[in-house]
Amino acid sequence: MSSGTLQRLRNKAGYLLSSAAKHLSGGHRNCPSCGSAPAEQLDQKWLVTTFCRCSRCRLLYRIPTSDARENETFYQEDYTEGFTTDLPSAAEIQHLIATQFAGSEKNYAHYLAVLRALRISPGARLFDYGCSWGYGSHQLAAAGYQVDSFEISRPRAAYARTQLGVSMPALDSLQSASYDVFFSAHVIEHVPSPAAMIALGMRLLKPGGLFVCFCPNGSLTFRQRAPRDWHLMWGQSHPQLLDEVFLKHTFPQQPLLLHSAPLLHWNDPVHLKAVTAWQQKPGVSVGGLDHVEMLFATVKDDVPH
Repeated sequence: MSSGTLQRLRNKAGYLLSSAAKHLSGGHRNCPSCGSAPAEQLDQKWLVTTFCRCSRCRLLYRIPTSDARENETFYQEDYTEGFTTDLPSAAEIQHLIATQFAGSEKNYAHYLAVLRALRISPGARLFDYGCSWGYGSHQLAAAGYQVDSFEISRPRAAYARTQLGVSMPALDSLQSASYDVFFSAHVIEHVPSPAAMIALGMRLLKPGGLFVCFCPNGSLTFRQRAPRDWHLMWGQSHPQLLDEVFLKHTFPQQPLLLHSAPLLHWNDPVHLKAVTAWQQKPGVSVGGLDHVEMLFATVKDDVPH
């Protein structure tokens, strides 16, 4: 049995014991994003965890919740997700760099195609939030973007800095309105508070800047098409899912693009056409939401309210 498998089993056991204790205490029920009580239960696992929608902000989230301290501790070294978290050896990283990640599951060609479809030109200042060991940040920089990044795991952040030269300024040192793009790929479903992450992105963006986020598709459309996949998406490492209900509530006045695609297939012409057609005008543009990976993009207001 591999060390990664053993770690996942330890994580699962600890998660279930912690969830049972929280369940018996009756606490840890309020929304991690806005603090309100749940409105409705949508799913359940292991008798001690449920999945609910917030009555106020409409977020889909797991009960019992985890606080910011638990979240930070888990993501230092306990969280393991194969190539996403495993640090490559010196020989492996040299090969990945030499081949520009070609043939790798972490090749960012499909995400770069979306950025081009959104008319984000090389030279734009981009903040990559939740960059793990830097595989995406490196490719974004190689494509010509000026990239700064953040990663909560100190070991993975150190690897990104030392092995891939990723720029990682402290969050509290970043100037407001200094980036053209706030980018994240499969991060917002992990964070303690989606509202806090969105607020950070909006603070860092210049007026007219783009918030571009890829995440698991929590929509009812996907749940109806693939109920087991939807059920498996939430849990210890995904304490919340985003869907069109939450996003429309969060961005009622701003331009909002919602679209989904199979993993690694965003450079398919069908999906790129939906992205390219977005006019970035106020209102919601919803493409197909029946695939596993969702893109949402919005524009920071030119004039603050």
